[in-house]
Amino acid sequence: MLKFFASLLALTTLAAVTAVAAQADSGAPSWGPATPNFNLQVVLRPVDGATDTGFGLVKFRQPKDAQKIVYLDVWVRDLGPNHSYLLQRAVDTNVNDDCTGTSWLTLGKGLVPEAIATDETGTGRANLFRNLASIPLGTEFDIHFRVLDASGAVVLESACYQFVVSQ
Repeated sequence: MLKFFASLLALTTLAAVTAVAAQADSGAPSWGPATPNFNLQVVLRPVDGATDTGFGLVKFRQPKDAQKIVYLDVWVRDLGPNHSYLLQRAVDTNVNDDCTGTSWLTLGKGLVPEAIATDETGTGRANLFRNLASIPLGTEFDIHFRVLDASGAVVLESACYQFVVSQ
């Protein structure tokens, strides 16, 4: 009986390793190398004095490939219903956990800004991306994000994060 369980465990382990290898060969995206800060989970919170009590999340992912595209899966909730919002980012290259960058860039699909539209409950999603091909590999920077409403008022903002352009 013990021999049977040992054989079963060996077969199960082999099947798991084969499944992982098959996925790696399938062309599925590999989400970054073993360098720090190539993928971020950015939390967006209401700004001081905001009337909205919203919340947001940005999954900031750079696959391990030569294209240097960053994918931003954005999700917001508890904002104004049936409204449009914009996601912006600012960076600085003095990497010290103090985001001093003020050159805000509106994010979208590549160079085309894209709104985050909320539904009747104030929840919205957007799949955005940014091409970093012009930025040298290994470049590090502080980065922070904010969400603006249609009037240009900031409703959500993030803390300071660090990012490394990777391949």
